[in-house]
Amino acid sequence: MRLVRPGRTAAWTRDRIEGLSTPEVRQLRDNAARLSEAEVVGMCEEVLKARPKVGGAKAKRAVA
Repeated sequence: MRLVRPGRTAAWTRDRIEGLSTPEVRQLRDNAARLSEAEVVGMCEEVLKARPKVGGAKAKRAVA
């Protein structure tokens, strides 16, 4: 996966980000935050919020 470069936010669309796996979206968000690309960070956050959460409270209770 390529790093986000300043001025390259147009290369990242919500549709493109939605096509990434959850770990890839998190990595993109972290890279974008490090490079001060707030627009990409925001799109990544929206995509992550829309995804189902895995291993929630039920999974933790089952282990205990």
